[in-house]
Amino acid sequence: MFNLIFRHETRSLTRTPAFVWILGLLAAAMIFGAWAAAQSIARQEAGAQAVVVAASKQREKMRGAVVAYEKKTAATGQAYEVAAFNHAGGAVPAGTNAGTVGSTLVSPAILPPTGLAAFAVGQGDIQLSYIPVNSNSIISATRDAEIGNPVNLKRGPFDLSFVVIFLLPIFILAISYDMLSSEKERGTLAMVLSHPVSLRKLMLSKVASRAMIILAVIVIAGFGALLTVGGDLGLADTWARFGLWMVATLLYSLFWFGLAVLVNALSQNSATNGVVLAGAWLVLVVVAPTLVSVLATTVYPAPSRFEFITASRVVQTQVEKDYMKALDKYFYDHAEFAPQGAASEADFLATSLAKNAAVEKAMTPLFNQFRGQLAKQDDMVAQVQFVSPAIMMQRVLNDASGASAARYSGFIDQVVAYRQVWTDHFTRRFVAQTPLRSADYAAFPSFQYREEAVGDLAGRSAPSILGLLALMTAVMVGAFAALRRYQVAAR
Repeated sequence: MFNLIFRHETRSLTRTPAFVWILGLLAAAMIFGAWAAAQSIARQEAGAQAVVVAASKQREKMRGAVVAYEKKTAATGQAYEVAAFNHAGGAVPAGTNAGTVGSTLVSPAILPPTGLAAFAVGQGDIQLSYIPVNSNSIISATRDAEIGNPVNLKRGPFDLSFVVIFLLPIFILAISYDMLSSEKERGTLAMVLSHPVSLRKLMLSKVASRAMIILAVIVIAGFGALLTVGGDLGLADTWARFGLWMVATLLYSLFWFGLAVLVNALSQNSATNGVVLAGAWLVLVVVAPTLVSVLATTVYPAPSRFEFITASRVVQTQVEKDYMKALDKYFYDHAEFAPQGAASEADFLATSLAKNAAVEKAMTPLFNQFRGQLAKQDDMVAQVQFVSPAIMMQRVLNDASGASAARYSGFIDQVVAYRQVWTDHFTRRFVAQTPLRSADYAAFPSFQYREEAVGDLAGRSAPSILGLLALMTAVMVGAFAALRRYQVAAR
């Protein structure tokens, strides 16, 4: 009997124009969301590539001047010298001075998109996917990114994540809010139940037919998006992320089907069911996430970027006044870089280096405060995410696409470490006044991003996945249990 009802429901649904329109709108929204996100990712990649090209041209121009100087000194027999620090013009090119090269050249640190980057833009539209690194302060390079809670800064772009979290529940509720009430209002429910079929089996067949069609659209559209706008399909990481996305989407969809069954089991009319489900969507998808965001930013407020920039300028001004103390302090902390045989007071290059180090050291606590507050906000959201399936879903989708706060924070950590490698590479050469040659340019450090392990991704997403599973199971069990008290005949 279940198979008979299931086939009948499936045929009836596929022949209903409204249902076909809903499926078409869902598929179109998913396709457009994936395309729109892919355009955003493409713009980010184009911007990063432009920075790489500009940096390469700058490096090649500086290296070309060094090559010409090498030929000149070889032809004339004159000594190969080191240019003055940051000098303008002159017979000796600036590219021979490691201090000038280290502070002038830019080595872009790029955060590469994952294979599922086009599934959720997340924070990618408000945070830099590339950071220009040199021996200057890393804080000045990273402060161009907006340091603030992205939920407060922007609701988010229209991407596949937006479609799944906001629109998919509406489509599901639109085809499920009257599964029993419509039969009851037409007077056909009692007639159907006069056959050897229970109310639970009838409801299960109705839910299964709708869920099968909706989930088929999701799976097909998801695979289509992966194949058309996804990247690195040959990597296991991409398929692991897609598997995580698919599991979360299926659980999220089944939760809304379960909620529709639960409301149907309350034995109200179709209009009441629609209002109750619309209210539930509003509370769970809009109100609850907003309240959680407000709570997190209230408990752990991040200082404004204006305050950060102002404090940076104040510290820099103070350090410039006390630059001699900064120089002595720097050489006390970095004795291996102390110039030999020359008075440190006269070493402008070392003074500049010491000044930059002092500014960064003074600014690091405030910079860490920014990052610490954002991390605390994210931790609080992780703790209270179970109040809303939309919050759990957003966290999983951001993780799966590589747009999460945790991945970006890891990228910043790698950039900070790389900047130290870059600075140390040139510091030893310019403090020792060892001239750079053209062959040295090929040995300059380069940034290599280390992608997070799949195990770390799975471990971070596990609470949200388990929360969705538990919530979906509880709603489904409660819904079918409530069918025992369903009033088949109208009073």
